[in-house]
Amino acid sequence: MATPRRPSVETLRYAAERAVERSSLRPVARAIGRAASWLDGFIAGKPTELRAQTIRKLHEWFVRESAGLQRLDRETAGAAASVLVSGILDPDTRQRAYDEILDVLARAYGGDGPEPDWLTELRRDEESPES
Repeated sequence: MATPRRPSVETLRYAAERAVERSSLRPVARAIGRAASWLDGFIAGKPTELRAQTIRKLHEWFVRESAGLQRLDRETAGAAASVLVSGILDPDTRQRAYDEILDVLARAYGGDGPEPDWLTELRRDEESPES
């Protein structure tokens, strides 16, 4: 089995930018374990050599915080999965494919940190007897 890839520096930069948009610079810098001035430069794309310890701190922060940085909600994610299976004519097969998509996503997110809320909610919906 291949080792899961770590997020790229560009992904980490984007996630940090999103986190600052949702909060502010100082709390995000504190959560990462870096100075606010460093984080400001990192987000701005200032060329800098990232040391191994800094990359480790960014990766650890990303794992802790990435699920909360998603803008997706349950309805949007559910609609997207439904579109993917909409061409399957048999309703039972279509439902199984939808469920399998959710299972694959849960396994994929499980290896990289916490499961996003939208996925937890969709899986809970599928497990409830009313669905």
